[in-house]
Amino acid sequence: MIYRTLGRTGIEMPIMGMGSGGGADPLGQVSGKPEREVHALLHRAYNLGINFFDTSPGYMESEAILGRALNLIPREKLILSTKIPLIGLASDNSVQIMHRDAIKESVDRSLRRLKTEYIDIMLIAVASPECLDVVINDQLPVLQNLQQAGKIRFLGSSELSRSDGNHEWLKRFLPTNLIDVAMVAHNMINQSAQKIVFPYCVEHNIGIINVFTVRQVFGVPGRLEETLATLLRLNIVSEENIDLQSPLKFLLEGDVGSLIEASYRYAAYTPGVTTVMNGANEVLWLEENVRNIQKGPIPEKKRHRLKKIFDRVSEPIGN
Repeated sequence: MIYRTLGRTGIEMPIMGMGSGGGADPLGQVSGKPEREVHALLHRAYNLGINFFDTSPGYMESEAILGRALNLIPREKLILSTKIPLIGLASDNSVQIMHRDAIKESVDRSLRRLKTEYIDIMLIAVASPECLDVVINDQLPVLQNLQQAGKIRFLGSSELSRSDGNHEWLKRFLPTNLIDVAMVAHNMINQSAQKIVFPYCVEHNIGIINVFTVRQVFGVPGRLEETLATLLRLNIVSEENIDLQSPLKFLLEGDVGSLIEASYRYAAYTPGVTTVMNGANEVLWLEENVRNIQKGPIPEKKRHRLKKIFDRVSEPIGN
């Protein structure tokens, strides 16, 4: 396994992390996968060199499953991240603001479920960039106090990947210099983070966790064609660069065996990215992802061609 330093945190991270809920079947909970098989999957990830596991209270019972699965591994050998939904959206799309008095209990609940005394990276989850002042002035001081108490090692932030394709939240939050890690939606189609987010992170030594790398757009048959057809209709990409009958077939030349492989290799070797998350629910898929990502970057010629095709895309591409 390849390891990199997560920015100014100094944490040595594997180039690929293990997610527990970004897709439609978090740790097999929707499909009814037996938990013993999930434990075997997570242990296999660890044996392959993946010691970074990301979760969230919003991923059904993923925190608790991780806590039970990883409990016998020495804690100092693990890197755990979870999230706290400081600003969320209700079913009617109204903004829900977590009261500062509820923050400590939310963190303590995650600690209990993960069976740990501290969380390595607590990622702030915010669904509304307009709430920046509330986060900074009212909520963040509580997290900073918990950090001083030793319950949190480092603070970071995710973003609302399903709707914030132009990274408005991180554009506003990163310059405050209050976090050490950014979880960023970035893939072969929406490359906008390379202009908007990554340069700032590199300059200020902020670690980058790459998400939305594959998801449905590259993992579900037909979804790529639907996405590209939409971008063509909106005149965001050019017809001369897209063949809907065999989209992105140029990526599969040479040593690249699939679009999923290309996706991981593209993101993982983008300057600034520390690690990419993978959410494989089967051991064979996990092993293939780990094997492929260690092949190195896709050829530069292919990167340049992807940039030419998708340079104007800032839509939330992934699902």
